[in-house]
Amino acid sequence: MSDTIISFTTIEYPNQEIMDKSYEIFEKEMALLADKLRPQGMIRFHSSRLFLPEKKLMMGNWLEYKDMAAYENCNKIWEKNGEEFFEKYGEIMAEVKITAYRGQVTLDWS
Repeated sequence: MSDTIISFTTIEYPNQEIMDKSYEIFEKEMALLADKLRPQGMIRFHSSRLFLPEKKLMMGNWLEYKDMAAYENCNKIWEKNGEEFFEKYGEIMAEVKITAYRGQVTLDWS
């Protein structure tokens, strides 16, 4: 089994307007966050628009960390950033549902 840790977070929006506003915010904020995460062991970070049969408005953030220590170091940064983010944008994000999943890479076909 690989040492690589993955994190996948889904972000569900109540309407297109809030999704568009958050996209603009994320475009600015996540680049700054990625600069903090890379030196701590983040390997990959990308966001995707999710297409679901239910026609929900969703994005997904996929992150890869080189190992559990890197994940733990980066998670501290995520927690601090989350607090600061919701101080700035909490009103916009009030109805947004965020669900986080974590795991260890078992097989890699890339």
